[in-house]
Amino acid sequence: MSKNNAKCFNKIRASYFCTSIGNDNNELVPVAVYENSDLQKVDIIKENRGKSGVYRWVNKTNGKTYVGSSVDLSKRLLQYYSEKYLTRNSESMIICNAILKYGHCDLQLEILEYCDPQNAVQREQYFIDSLKPEYNILQTAGSLLGFIHSSDTKIRMSEARFGKKHSEETRRRMSEAQLRNPHFLGKKHSEEAKIRMRETQAAQGGYKIEVLDLETGTKITYPSISEAARALGIHQSTITNYFTRENKKPCKGRYIFSKI
Repeated sequence: MSKNNAKCFNKIRASYFCTSIGNDNNELVPVAVYENSDLQKVDIIKENRGKSGVYRWVNKTNGKTYVGSSVDLSKRLLQYYSEKYLTRNSESMIICNAILKYGHCDLQLEILEYCDPQNAVQREQYFIDSLKPEYNILQTAGSLLGFIHSSDTKIRMSEARFGKKHSEETRRRMSEAQLRNPHFLGKKHSEEAKIRMRETQAAQGGYKIEVLDLETGTKITYPSISEAARALGIHQSTITNYFTRENKKPCKGRYIFSKI
């Protein structure tokens, strides 16, 4: 047994309760608690197979939390054990960066509630509003990973990653610097520029696409097929062929693509 595993071995405990929030003690009682998500990985995946619901990661070092949901908790939670997934999303999802930094041993996983698949996002929003998790940069359940962050959101993401609080003056300067950037994505284009951009995009075969993730129930809009392919970790040709062949079945049994 490795040193780290030996250190965490005695911390293993999976507890099962009924969800309760707003009781006399104003405490949340999860459905299940996995105190050591490193050594309890097998239990986490096995016990949540085929179940939909809301989960929460708790950083035992600093107390910060993240709330998420999925129509298939087992598949969703398994992603958090993929180094490739964590690394690819470490810039847009603070929880991924936290897992890479602290390790699963220092993160407790809680199943807040099991629910019907169609209610997963709604229940996630309820817990986000109630618990105000620090690692949820976006406070809207089902928020998109393919969107462009505002300057203020980028600053807050930086603070969350490195544990440093910027002063109001620093935040103002950082925001102004981005606005002065000629490549700032939030700038307004003239009508002539928009026409040229559309013509160029059409000539290159590029167009926006919407991706429906059947596993998480979220829809994400990407500016191009290449961006979508990069974010999903699949080949661009896979998406192109999906449209060319007019597929009706979900790609990889999970994604449905639509042109916008």
